[in-house]
This record gives sequence, C-alpha cells and structure tokens, in this order.
Amino acid sequence: MGRFPALFSPLKIGRVMLKNRVVMAPMAVNYADLNGEVSERQIAYYQARARGGAGLIIVEAACVDAPAGREGFGQILIDHPRYIRGLNRLAETIKAAGSRTIIQIFHAGRQAHAAITGMQPVAPSPLPCKTIKEIPRELSPEEVEDIRDRFITAAGYAYMAGFDGVELHAAHGYLINQFLSPDSNLRSDRYGGTLENRSRLLLEIVAGIKRSYPDLLLGVRLNIDDFVPGGLEMTESLEICRLLEAAGADLINCSCGTYESGLTSIEPASYPEGWRSYMAAAVKQAVRIPVISGGVIRDPRTAEEIIDKRQADLVFLGRALLADSDWPCKAENGELKDIRPCIMCNNCIESNFKSINVSCTVNPAAGREREIPARKRLNAKNRPGVSVVGGGPAGMQAALALSRYGFAVNLFEKEGKLGGLLNLAAVPPHKERIALFRDYLIRQVRRSPVNINLDQPFKAEYLQDECPVHLVVATGSKPLQPAIKGWDGRKCLQAEAVLSGRFRVSGRKVVIVGGGSNGCETADYLIGAGNDITIIEQAEFMAPTMEKKNRRDLLNRLQNAGVSCLTGSKVLEISPPGLRITRANGQEETLPADYVVAATGYEPDNEIYTQALSLHPSVFVIGDARAVKGIREAILQGETLAATLAYRESLKDQR
Repeated sequence: MGRFPALFSPLKIGRVMLKNRVVMAPMAVNYADLNGEVSERQIAYYQARARGGAGLIIVEAACVDAPAGREGFGQILIDHPRYIRGLNRLAETIKAAGSRTIIQIFHAGRQAHAAITGMQPVAPSPLPCKTIKEIPRELSPEEVEDIRDRFITAAGYAYMAGFDGVELHAAHGYLINQFLSPDSNLRSDRYGGTLENRSRLLLEIVAGIKRSYPDLLLGVRLNIDDFVPGGLEMTESLEICRLLEAAGADLINCSCGTYESGLTSIEPASYPEGWRSYMAAAVKQAVRIPVISGGVIRDPRTAEEIIDKRQADLVFLGRALLADSDWPCKAENGELKDIRPCIMCNNCIESNFKSINVSCTVNPAAGREREIPARKRLNAKNRPGVSVVGGGPAGMQAALALSRYGFAVNLFEKEGKLGGLLNLAAVPPHKERIALFRDYLIRQVRRSPVNINLDQPFKAEYLQDECPVHLVVATGSKPLQPAIKGWDGRKCLQAEAVLSGRFRVSGRKVVIVGGGSNGCETADYLIGAGNDITIIEQAEFMAPTMEKKNRRDLLNRLQNAGVSCLTGSKVLEISPPGLRITRANGQEETLPADYVVAATGYEPDNEIYTQALSLHPSVFVIGDARAVKGIREAILQGETLAATLAYRESLKDQR
C-alpha cells in the first residue's frame, strides 16, 4: 500500500476506469495552431502529463462555435469535422501514455473579444461583462437552440476522435454559466427567469449528448458560487447538480468565480491550499455521481485528505502540473521533496491573458516538451569542465542542466549559502513558495555531481587553475543607489537590508522610495512590524509590471493596512525633518520619516563577465547579470544555455 492509498485508488465512472483520482485541470495554454488545429507542441505537452501519471486528463476548452465563441487565437476548435484528425492524435497519444481523457467543450459568450472574433459578442441578455466591457447581442431562441446543437455535434466529433468523454464548460462566466446566472440572464422566455428555465440550455445539451452518444462520459464544470452580487450561489448550484444527475451527467467538476469576481477563479498566492474544498463537499452530499474538487492544491497530503474524508471523489491539479508534469508519479512513490513546487506567480495565467504561449516560471520544459527528447541525444559522459559563477536561480539551473548533459561543473558562490536573490524574494508575506522552490533547487544541485564552492568569490586565476572550457557568469544583480540629495546611511536603507533582517524597523514612520513590486512587497513585509508606511512612486501606477492577480491582492493588503501610496511623486531631498517631495499636481511638501527605504530597482552585477571576456575564449552571461528580468528568465536562460553548449560539444563529437 502506497503513502496515499485514497488518492491513488482506481475509480470507475460509467464505462471508464481511472487508475487514480488525480485529474489534470483544463488549462488554456495557447498552443493550438492559429486555424484551431491541435499542434505538435500541444500533443507533446499533454503526453508529458499523461506519462507523469495523471489518471484523467481534461483537455483545455475547445470552441464549439468559431469565431463567435472563441476566446483566444491559440484555442482548439471542435466545430467542424476537419479538426477530428488532430484531435484523434491528441486523444490517442494521451491514452497510449496511460491516462484516460475527456475534452472540455466551450462557448465564451459575452466574454469573447471582438478583436479576436471580429464580431459583437453574444449572450443570454445584452449585459456587458464588467471586465470585457463589450455590449453583447442577445441571442434569439432559435440561436440558443443552434448553439445547443453545436455543443451536441462537438461531442460527436470528440467521440469520433477517440476521447473517453466531454466536459461542458458551465463555469467562469462563459456562455452556459451566463444562462445559469440570474446576474447575466434577464430573459423572459423559456431560457430565462426561473432556475428551471435558466438551466434549460445546459440540461438540453446533456440530454442531447446522452441520447446521441450514450457511451460517452459526460462531465460538467460548474460554478458552485459565482462570487458576484446577484450571481449563481451554492443553494441554486446544488439544485442544478441534482438536475444534472437526473439528466444523465456522469461527473461534476466543481469550480467558482468569473472574470468579474476578481481573485476567486484564479487565486493569488495568499489563498490557502484547498480553500475551495467545502464546495465539492456540499455537492458530494447532494448527488451520487462522482465529484471533482480542486483549487490551490499543491501538496499530495491535502489531496489525499480530501479523498479520504469523502469531500470529493477526485482532485484536479492545474498550475501544479505545469510546474511538474511528474507530480502524480512522484507523489505515488513518496518522493515529495522531488516535486518541483509551483510558486503561484501566475505568470502562466498572465501569458494566457496576453494570448501568447503559456510557460512556467519554475519549469523551463513546460510547453517545450518536444525539445527535451531531442536533447537527450546530446548527453555524453566525460564532457569538458564548466565553471558557473553565481548560485542564484540562473546559476543553479545552469549547473544542473550542464551536469545532466555530462559536463563536469564547478559552481562558485561568494556567499555561504545558495539561492541568490531568491533568499530575499521569499521573505515578504505569501512568498513562502519561493523558499520552497529555492530549497528544491538546492536539493537537486546537492544531489547532482556538481561541485559546490561556497564562500568562494570567483577569481581570475581560477581560469588557469580549473581550466574550464566554458565560463558561465550568473552573478545576478545589485540594488541601484538612489541619486537623492541628503541620502544618509544612518536613516536611509536599501530594501535588501530590511528584508534580509540585517536592520529591523518596527513602530516607525517609514517612507519607501520606489513603488514597483519590490517596494510594495517591502511595505507588505514592514506592515507586520507596526510601521506607518508611505510609498513614493514617480510613475502613474503602483507595481505596474506585476502579474495582475497577485498585484491586486498585494495592493488590497496595502490599502487595508493604511499604507499611503503617492504616485506621480518625486523625492527632491532628504533632510532631518523628512523628505521633500513634489506631488503629481506639482506642489511640494515634506513628509516626516524615521527611516527612508530605497526600492528603486536593480542593475546587472556583471563585473566578472566584463573581466573574463579578455581572459577566456568562451564566456557566457545569464540571468540578472545579463539583464534584470526575473526568476522565469533566469531559469530558462540557465536551461537553454546548457542545451546550447551540449549541442556544440556534440558537433565536435561528430568530427
């Protein structure tokens, strides 16, 4: 018996037997071709998650009515027989790798963009989504019936393509959810008004699919709570679940939130693990068919508890499977410390919002799975030595990847511990997952053949002593010194000094100069010590480049704590009375301050790179030492440089 017997027990749904209770959530990744065809990249991406051990894979939302119902340019289409061939390859690849699979079928409704579809959005009623802000056209009864039939036809295409089933997307404010919700459905015909009428479209689709394709597994992703005023709430959702069971649905996938609900559909890092499980538990009490729970589940122990306590029959994983496609296999084998942790940065979601290919900050292979098998042929023993300078994320990832390709790697770190700026990034509230990722990288490096040299700044003579064939400089970045008149080291601090704990500030008036993500997170950290905080930012907005969900959550905390955020303002001088500043309206004023904390950004720390260029023929710079970006760029550059060097060495082998 394994460590998680409930999570890794089989489950039969209809005629489909699942090997375990782990479900890959349907996540839009924008890998499809522009014409809506399944791409090779997409197939490789899903194959990796199937090989990683998920019992059920729900393929991301496929549009049943393009262009009107399309959400993005990289979305799968399933509204014409031409797509069956590619869908069949996808379904067969997933099943051949050991998972069962259903595909989610979808219509965006009023949450479609005219810029993507080329037409006015459609909806039950002409009410705009407050986020999209485009006024939709109300569907006629005949058009509603046509969309109903398109869902049923799409299910037939999925059946012909070899999928085990389909999932109707009736959540997150998309078309079916719009019909269900009294907030967005003001119709007075047979598709509006009472719950029975608002549920009619969904139930007619279910009945039509079960009648036409009785062997097809039929799931419904349903909002248990819209979390918007006047929207769908749990009482009505539980009744809808009973109606779905009576209509023949085989599976209910519990979700919540819409575009308008803010942070409840795609959570920021502050939300506790498994916070949504109460919804599935309520559904589980209302119906006899299997129920899926999920939402911010990262730890197999949480998933096990949900199944063991019968709060749900299955647990879905989303971002966790982007971070590590082998999560299920590692969990089943008890290798919990080897699971690459999702840091909940939400850069994956941000990419989807921008209609670009989704990638993962901590997993450079996500979306690049086709490249990994090709790289394996580059592996060889006894490759020449490489020196990596810097033990931050870029340096550790480069060292790991180079070692994997067979290079002898010496890693030099001037501090007494690895991690670089990850050590500071993990300090502010709700950033503890960065510490988990840092510790994961450190464990992997220590278990690898990499030779680690701590407390050892790299010196030029090492190039002669070590004789590395390649030198990789990953020395990170250093904080910019603010050019402010009156800057005094006695009361003026860098954010690093505060976050590192070298200087503790409590119960004081603190002015933070710089309202980017670093300044705002430093303020969030200082709130806990009872400080009175003001942030000065020259730009129009606070933390403008930060991912939207975590940004909104952070700014909400600052506002609730009474932090004063002065945008469009500039510090002129620091003097004993305080800071003399100009406000956005041009007026000057003086702010009292016990301490001034600078969070004015970073610049590359690449002195070693500059020196080495004249001393060694093969020198490379990556991460912040190259250009100050972030964790995602550092990890990707470390991985791709290693692959490049392995490729170059393989060319030598062929000579």
